[in-house]
Amino acid sequence: MGRKKRIPEGAEGTTVYLTPEEQIILRAILAKRKKKSHPRCSLNEIVIDGLWRIAEDEKLTRKKLEVFLADDGEH
Repeated sequence: MGRKKRIPEGAEGTTVYLTPEEQIILRAILAKRKKKSHPRCSLNEIVIDGLWRIAEDEKLTRKKLEVFLADDGEH
């Protein structure tokens, strides 16, 4: 039995540049989640969780984001 696919269908790759300090932060979060057997402990999932937290802080709901996606398809 292989590993469960953790990247959502339709996701596209991107490059993110991190300082050494930012890399340490990601590794620390990863280690903490693995220690707690957190279900979302890949680097990709940690970054996505952070993006959703920022979206919530910015009052960007899924409904608003769907409108952005619909508008983006028209350009």
